[in-house]
Formats: sequence, structure tokens, C-alpha cells
Amino acid sequence: MIDFFSSLIAPIEWLVAWIMYGFHSAFTAIGMPEASGWTWSLSIVGLVLVMRAAMIPLFVKQINASRKLQLIQPEI
Repeated sequence: MIDFFSSLIAPIEWLVAWIMYGFHSAFTAIGMPEASGWTWSLSIVGLVLVMRAAMIPLFVKQINASRKLQLIQPEI
């Protein structure tokens, strides 16, 4: 049972680790210390920004669906 969930979460874990490592590498490339907690903290901030940007299309669809529902609400 645990192997099933591990196989489901593994691609997500890989993607998150790849994004975090990418931000960490970018911050160390611009001169921040590699072992600093700041680079990892900023990498987490970068991950959050990427995740929120990825969810923008879902928010837009949700808002549009809500507006359409409000338009047909008086008819129901």
C-alpha cells in the first residue's frame, strides 16, 4: 500500500526537488553562499511563486464558472 502512494507522489517530489535545486543553483551562481540558509529560504519562496503562477489558470476558470453561475442563478 505504501509503495502505491510512493509511486504516485514520486513525480511530484522529483519536480519540487528539481525546482528547488534550480533556484538554489541560480542563487549560488549570482554569488550567494552555497551553505547559507538564505539560499534555501529564497528557493522556497521561488517554489511558492512558481506553484502560485501554475495555479493562475485554475483560478481564472473558477472565477469564470462562478460568474456564469451567478448569471443563471435568477433563472433557477
